[in-house]
Amino acid sequence: MKIQIVGKSHRTGISKSGRNYDFIELHFVAPARGVEGEAAQTVTMDPSVFPYDKIARGLYDIDFDRRGTPLALTPVQSATPKQ
Repeated sequence: MKIQIVGKSHRTGISKSGRNYDFIELHFVAPARGVEGEAAQTVTMDPSVFPYDKIARGLYDIDFDRRGTPLALTPVQSATPKQ
């Protein structure tokens, strides 16, 4: 599925219950059921899927498992115009 990433955050720390957490939160726009055009959405993913510092605003292809967990994130290269 192609998504347009418009923002990101890396959340790490220790919860009030003492458990460690470490995840990336992506903010993107993409088609959504019942929406004309695109909807603003958020997804969390494990930092092992794609390095946080390599994520930039732009177009990506994202793959999910059947439960909606991101499995892969791949930048979409824009086509270079022929000269």
